[in-house]
Amino acid sequence: MAQKLKDDVRQAIIEAAKQEFLEKGYEEASMRSIAAKADITVGNIYRYFDNKEDLNKQILAQTGDDITKMLNGLKIERVSRQTRVFDVVTENKDINAMLDEFVEKIVSLSHDKPSEFNIILHNSELNSSIRDWFKSTISSLIYQKYSYLDQRTIRELLIEAYSAACYAGLLDIFEKARDDEYILKETLKNYLHRFFAMVNEEKANGSVY
Repeated sequence: MAQKLKDDVRQAIIEAAKQEFLEKGYEEASMRSIAAKADITVGNIYRYFDNKEDLNKQILAQTGDDITKMLNGLKIERVSRQTRVFDVVTENKDINAMLDEFVEKIVSLSHDKPSEFNIILHNSELNSSIRDWFKSTISSLIYQKYSYLDQRTIRELLIEAYSAACYAGLLDIFEKARDDEYILKETLKNYLHRFFAMVNEEKANGSVY
């Protein structure tokens, strides 16, 4: 029971800090105000967290875990790594369905945790799970065309360039359309559909080694 009470207090502090950071921003947020929102003393906060920075890291870690769990459930099932096997129409349908699910989930998460999500989007250390997911998905798509030993350097350079460009586009759309959920979702879906179709169709339209 004592542990449950400690867990409840810790969670109350986290929820109060989220509200404080969202209302005032990280720099203007105060531990005194967070304590008041959590209905505890300031001294009690320091039994659970070293300082405001530590508290912020813990909050972001929770959101980062949510993003990682979301991405782990989104995989391409039908894309083959067999050289010279192409089914672009079928693959694009499967890819688009996966991308639509990605958009729905990530936009929902951004609205549930706007402050934490915004910080994560702009921090390269914290948003690595999203960028790695783009990289892994793009790698699956272009593997067929650049599967031989002498093509590996080309493949790796393209994967890095494509994934960086894809994430940059996602970030730009979030920046410009975050206040309109419908526009945000539709723009992200259109952007990702077109981007991944371009990558996927490259292997069918170009020469295959």
